[in-house]
Amino acid sequence: MSSVALLQLFLFVAFAATAAPAQSLARLHQRPDFDNTRTEVRAIAALKRLETNVIVYRSLGQFEADGRLARVTLKTFENELAKVNNELGSLLAEIPAGKFRTEIINALDSYRDGVFWWRQIDQPRVVHVSALASGPNRSSADTTYLSTVPYTVAIHWRQAQKYLSKAEKNLGQ
Repeated sequence: MSSVALLQLFLFVAFAATAAPAQSLARLHQRPDFDNTRTEVRAIAALKRLETNVIVYRSLGQFEADGRLARVTLKTFENELAKVNNELGSLLAEIPAGKFRTEIINALDSYRDGVFWWRQIDQPRVVHVSALASGPNRSSADTTYLSTVPYTVAIHWRQAQKYLSKAEKNLGQ
């Protein structure tokens, strides 16, 4: 056997001996696909809980006919959003980067944005007498601006639903 062939054989054996343990360690640290899928399904289920609390309109006409933003109060929705936010915080750490993760984050952000705008127009049912004396004097521009906020909230709900639908399509990819 020539010295070149002997050297090639030696390098091959040396490489194979060092590569095999590294591959075994990599396999140990990989989570099985079913764990990722289970985590992804839990993320979708968490967002579905939010989706059941809001009303998603297909058109401006539908929204104008009904006008409701949700099936629950703002306070109830904020509490549920906080729970989902905490749950997704831990789940997103386990979900690998990709389309699915991005869609889940976008859906959650759409719900957060919707709540932000909903707070701008929420009026408590109980009015304190002290609040009447210092009530805000709104200009006509402010009133017009605030009249568009409910539809802004409805748009965020619809966007969240679209992102969630895309995430379901990307499940397991």
